Amino acid sequence: MIKRVLRAWREGNGIEPPPDVVFHIGAPKSGSSAIQRFCLGHTAELRKLGFYYPEHSLDKNGVSGGHTQVAGRLINGDFEAAREKFQEWLDEARQEGLTLLLSAEAFYGKHAELRQMTQGLNVRVLAFLRNPLDYLIGNHNQGIKRHMSTRRLSQEVEWALETPTGHLAGVPLLAWADAFGDSVCDFRAYISPREDGPPIERAFLEALGASAEQARAWVPKTEITNRSYVASALELKRLLNTALVNLPDRMAHEVDWSLQGFSDRAHDLRSYHSQDLPEEVMNRLVGHFQGQMQPVVERFPELATALGTIDSGSNNAPLGSLDLATPLASLAEDAPETLDAIRHQAVCLRDQGANSYAFFRLLEVLNIDFAEPAFPQQALSPQARQVLGNEKSKDADYLREFGLTLERLGYFEEALLIMGTAQERRPQGQGIRKILDRLRERLGKANDEVAK
Repeated sequence: MIKRVLRAWREGNGIEPPPDVVFHIGAPKSGSSAIQRFCLGHTAELRKLGFYYPEHSLDKNGVSGGHTQVAGRLINGDFEAAREKFQEWLDEARQEGLTLLLSAEAFYGKHAELRQMTQGLNVRVLAFLRNPLDYLIGNHNQGIKRHMSTRRLSQEVEWALETPTGHLAGVPLLAWADAFGDSVCDFRAYISPREDGPPIERAFLEALGASAEQARAWVPKTEITNRSYVASALELKRLLNTALVNLPDRMAHEVDWSLQGFSDRAHDLRSYHSQDLPEEVMNRLVGHFQGQMQPVVERFPELATALGTIDSGSNNAPLGSLDLATPLASLAEDAPETLDAIRHQAVCLRDQGANSYAFFRLLEVLNIDFAEPAFPQQALSPQARQVLGNEKSKDADYLREFGLTLERLGYFEEALLIMGTAQERRPQGQGIRKILDRLRERLGKANDEVAK
């Protein structure tokens, strides 16, 4: 373990030399942003512990991806550029007689690349693992915050129950242990402060070898970094995503900064917790994750604690109805031009026939007039029913009708994706090509309207 090795070395016991590099790899939703902000503000203290922590950026809410100068390049497939930056930092650390300390969640799936990059080096790997159920809820939050998701929490849960979700249960940690060896991997359960866990910064310092007294002195009390959106901000962002998906990325970032700031200030409001799930759903999820986490716990028994630390938010009252007007007012103050662009885009989408339930809710929240839809009694058209019932129909026929159904319901992006697959199955299909042209024109018009 890192702690034992570093302490033994610094006490002069001669067990082994200090590591050349320590990688903090997450896992995601386990306090990485708080750790990174702390490290940037305490580089002198880290030097006293024997570590060199290179600089990286923070956004205006104190949120960071960590050392993306290496991790981001690996994500983008530029191994040589990543290795060049890594070597530059390693040389700087060695000049000061320090261990290089790097942190990025983006390292989590990059064990093979980092093993190749660090051949011949003495490496340590540090990770914190959160209860996978709380990770799931955090993942849902992050999908809406950063990745334009419009899925409700109930949809996220159903997806988790039907999909292999080993990454939520720490399975990637086994690949790190296979690549670097169990003895150099320090994997710890993340326990939320709401569940009487220590501040993650303090736990991180102790993992690096600081004494409990040092860690408490350097981290007497901390504020939450990159807090999950409060429930009202999350629901507003979910609805806004139905229009934001067609707008420039900078506008999505401005909305995120505003709603993150609102959530950080809204101490009287709370985020979604596992307590908001029905008990029967909770039990199904726990059983599902226990099965996937079993090989991880068998190899690293200390992680069993993570399964017993569900962040239930037991001191929080039920959410009740959500007030979307307050976070919307905050957004109007922080980014008025972006909100105007969202309104304009929503009007364009309304006029083009967009009619998902989330989109209609957005129109209502933005006070944009619309005709209440008369949804068809049957989702499938007579033609689609005929195709499905015809034994001579091929994959391209099924995909075409599926795409037409999505178009009719206003899901133009999804319809374009499905229709493109239909064309791959039937490259010479003129009918499919005409539908594709129509969908591209529809989506192009939407983008043109925004650009004006």
